[in-house]
Amino acid sequence: MEKIREFIRTNHKRWWFRMSEVFLGLIVIVMVMDQVVMPWYIKLGDETEMPDVIEMNVNEAKTLLESKGFQVLISDSLYDATHDENVVIEQNPYPYARVKEGRRVYLSISIGDKPIIMPNLFSVSPREAELILETNGLKLRNKNYVYSDIYHEGTVIGQSYPQGQIIKPGTGIDITISLGKLHEELVVPDLIGKSLYEARARLRETQLKLGEITYEERENILPETILKQSIPPGDTFKPGDTIDLTVSKEKL
Repeated sequence: MEKIREFIRTNHKRWWFRMSEVFLGLIVIVMVMDQVVMPWYIKLGDETEMPDVIEMNVNEAKTLLESKGFQVLISDSLYDATHDENVVIEQNPYPYARVKEGRRVYLSISIGDKPIIMPNLFSVSPREAELILETNGLKLRNKNYVYSDIYHEGTVIGQSYPQGQIIKPGTGIDITISLGKLHEELVVPDLIGKSLYEARARLRETQLKLGEITYEERENILPETILKQSIPPGDTFKPGDTIDLTVSKEKL
């Protein structure tokens, strides 16, 4: 029994001695990490403030960053309607971040507006053509009218840019509209009830010239409305003939 007690006392002392050795070893390791390894790792590269190169030209941005010891990589090229081509729109790391010298900086640059591919306007109505242009970020600029033996009256038969051509957003487009077949007998259009503006536009489509305009006071009729025309609708005329109009005005 005494031998057993002696064995326990002896091995207990050895266990505490070994645990003390392990504990002291851990303390030494922590001190080495804290005092030697971590300072050495941190000093691998001194920290510096990241410059702000957003909205700079990419070449100027690269020159600035490289002068401060950074490696510059173009990570993406994006369509951007608010920035000119070759302007930096994003950077990583972000401006003013604390980073180590020599690290890589990723830049995203603008390649300008997304180009528009000219749509096909042939054989549609002028209104449809205008809607198609608006949908594609384009504008209807001028309407031209010509006679055509092939296309029905009121059909688009021409456009100022060919289908498939790449053009800038917001470009103004001219269209050509068919007046139908040119008949030997020219017929006077019905202008009564139309505005003077509409009458002028309609006469420009024909070979009939606008002559004298007379104004009459009328109640309950919008000003500048056609009341009478000197040649009745449906009558024939010769190229160069003139037509006189009577137009309403506000009663005083």
